[in-house]
Amino acid sequence: MKRLLLAAAIALVAPAAALAQTTTTTTTVQTTEPDYGAIKTYVIKEKHESYMAPDGYTVTVGKPLPAPVPLYRLPDDMGPNEYAVVDGHTVLVDQNRNIVKIID
Repeated sequence: MKRLLLAAAIALVAPAAALAQTTTTTTTVQTTEPDYGAIKTYVIKEKHESYMAPDGYTVTVGKPLPAPVPLYRLPDDMGPNEYAVVDGHTVLVDQNRNIVKIID
């Protein structure tokens, strides 16, 4: 009889113990700097002419490009940015046309 009660108690507790277990999953996102040398090489091969910026405009990180400056898309494996060539400088820009990196 004791064995029967013990077996019944174990049968009642085992599912509750299984429900109490939790699983934690950790995801690590690794960000790496783009290969600016490869981007510069790509831009040189594409041979886009340098756009002459308006008088008084200085190529500076954080500054938006003037509207007439043409933007070009980088290949997907080089990153999500677009680029332009302004006053002899290759610049990466964000979706708002702000310069995020100057590559010389």
